[in-house]
Amino acid sequence: MSLPVRQVAQRIARKPKPMVAIPETGSLGETPLPRLLLDLYRARFDGSVRLHRGRLEKTFLFQEGIPIFAESNLASETLGVQLMDAGRITREDYTRVSAHVQEKKCKEGTALLQLGILEPKALFTALKEQVRARVVDCFGWPDGEFALAPSDTPSANAQPFRADVYALVQEGLESHWSADRILADLAPKLDQSVRRTRRLSRVQERLRWDADVEAFIDALNGTQTLWRSLQHARSLRALAAAWLLDAIGAIEYRAGSEVPDADDTLDIEVVLRDMAAPAAEAREVEAAQVPDAIDESLLREIHEKYAKLGELDYYAILGVARDADSIAIKRAYLDAAKRYHPDALVRAGVDSETRERAGKVFGAIGKAHAVLVKPARRRDYDASLDSDAPSIDVERLAAAERNFRKAEVLMRVGNFRGALEFLESAVSLWPEEAAYQAALGWTLYKKTPSEPERAREHLQRAYEIDPRSATAAFHLSVVLKALGDGVASAALLQRARQLDPDVA
Repeated sequence: MSLPVRQVAQRIARKPKPMVAIPETGSLGETPLPRLLLDLYRARFDGSVRLHRGRLEKTFLFQEGIPIFAESNLASETLGVQLMDAGRITREDYTRVSAHVQEKKCKEGTALLQLGILEPKALFTALKEQVRARVVDCFGWPDGEFALAPSDTPSANAQPFRADVYALVQEGLESHWSADRILADLAPKLDQSVRRTRRLSRVQERLRWDADVEAFIDALNGTQTLWRSLQHARSLRALAAAWLLDAIGAIEYRAGSEVPDADDTLDIEVVLRDMAAPAAEAREVEAAQVPDAIDESLLREIHEKYAKLGELDYYAILGVARDADSIAIKRAYLDAAKRYHPDALVRAGVDSETRERAGKVFGAIGKAHAVLVKPARRRDYDASLDSDAPSIDVERLAAAERNFRKAEVLMRVGNFRGALEFLESAVSLWPEEAAYQAALGWTLYKKTPSEPERAREHLQRAYEIDPRSATAAFHLSVVLKALGDGVASAALLQRARQLDPDVA
């Protein structure tokens, strides 16, 4: 049957929709909600999207990739409750609306109009806010599933309550994602130089702005790395903007880092803690506009250590005794990270030459920490101090440790595919480290698609290197059970529990 001429003309006039591959069903762990929303927007998706987590379920109707209606199975998320919580209607109004809905079998919006409680314009605003709030709330789900139904399209006469997708994504990230989770997604690009693209000028008006967002965007000038640029993103809103601009291609990268070695060896936990500092504290520092008093002892320490870099052993570089325990070594390293951090030195009014020297000193401190924090490496290093044995290849070890730290952050938030590249590099650089082998094995098993055979190889190697690793034993038992070797799995599980009763 042929279509009417008018409908044919309308179809011809429409722009072809971009080809974006989106699975009809999937896990929000594998495809996080912000990426799903951006994919739907790029595909100009028409239809419904059902999100569910346990008994919780929400359904959104999309038109041209934009959410325009929302439904929830939570009684606390009805339009009437939303308006009452916001102080827009009274409890008495809500009781009247509920009774009217029951009597007339109509929707709450219709009841609000028929009873004269809301004007049409106010109702429209409330429904639009409902769509926004229900989408943003789903960013807080730690897991869940999604299902697309392209056949559930809105009618031609529908009055959509459109919500800007970019603003929604930024608000959802700002409201529900932590700084470390955002940075975990950006971690693979932190050491690449970054600059804005033409696309940024077209979308920046759609961002949620504050002074930190503006400072971050100003820093995207092509002369520094993403990590350096993120030093200006002191609020969660700015970090969310960075994630969004990266995801939509509004910034571009080129390989190669101009960051001093000090930044490359920063412990990733220190990085995340600094980036997650409260925005209010950062603004107070900026507002003061008064540098901290220059710490003369710090300046002497920087210049003295810089002058003796070729002579000091790792203990002297860290400032700890030869018999210092691992806690003291870690504490010394974290203290150095705070004292030598580029922002702290700038606030202290330290000149550029001294800051450059501090960067090189901290690079050496990072390498010392990477060796002394691991018992096996420390034993080898101590042996090299007491004899003419060749010393550890510190450069290779430092590179392996950096990759492992980045992978740890990605694994922590469930991004096993993202962690894989860093772990393969770490194992390639330093194959005799049990922790690297164990992490690579577990990542191979947990990622999608899973590779249990390869996972077993690396976990077995980790257990051979360190038979007292309860984690390696437990993870190997899980993989062996998945491969059908129940006997070996049970034996390893028992061994893991003997080593650490809390491991499983």
